Amino acid sequence: MDRKKGKNRTNKKKIGALALALTLVLGGCAKEEEAPTARAAEYYQGLESGSAIAEVTTDSGVVMEYRLAVEWDEEGSVATVLAPEEIAGVRCRITENGARLEYEDAELETLLPNLPGFTPADCVDGLLDALAGAAPSEWTWEKKGEQECLALTYEMETGGYQAVKRVWLDRQTLALTQAQWYLDGNQMMSACFTDFQAQ
Repeated sequence: MDRKKGKNRTNKKKIGALALALTLVLGGCAKEEEAPTARAAEYYQGLESGSAIAEVTTDSGVVMEYRLAVEWDEEGSVATVLAPEEIAGVRCRITENGARLEYEDAELETLLPNLPGFTPADCVDGLLDALAGAAPSEWTWEKKGEQECLALTYEMETGGYQAVKRVWLDRQTLALTQAQWYLDGNQMMSACFTDFQAQ
């Protein structure tokens, strides 16, 4: 009997040691999984300037498609319409002092809707702000076509809506690749990004 008790104690010790080792291993995995979001935030906090081509689709009852060349630096951003042809060349310049529409030599002070970061003109600004300063509510690894991506979800309230931004970053370079915007659960805008360059 005593020998059996001794064996049971030895087995319990072994199981306890294995459980502790498993906790250490899983604990290590949890720490490793926190790293992608911290790395992405650090990368976007450090950006001083950059540019990208954005193919933006909006759907507020009527589907509209835009091709924008977006440039940004520490003073603000400029989104230049490349398509549709009817408004190609129109620029929206956004700074801390407000927004301004520009076309050739003409300029017009304008107001953006009370949904910052949810219009084609300032959608990239809003993504950069979220990536640099907000904590994502969730993240995962996803494949977009052949591209391995870090998928991040940001939840917020804006203009009386429950808003969500989903953004996909290239796993290696952290470049913007795709994004989706939702208001009260309805997708109202999406974008694909190419030629992403940042410093």
